[in-house]
Amino acid sequence: MLKNFVIWSGFYALTGIVFTSVITESLNKSTFADCKLNISRDNKACQQVLKTGSDYQQKQVLTILAINDI
Repeated sequence: MLKNFVIWSGFYALTGIVFTSVITESLNKSTFADCKLNISRDNKACQQVLKTGSDYQQKQVLTILAINDI
């Protein structure tokens, strides 16, 4: 009985982690897309990408912002 509880608890925990990760990644992608449409330091989508986006997304936004400042 305890063995089944441990197995199912682990399964539900893993499912929750994967589900949360998928949602977070899809939100980051849509935020990144919104940022690219209107790139600006004042754009809230760009600010969010710089806070929570992947390293690649953050580098892309910083590079584009740097080019626009020139």
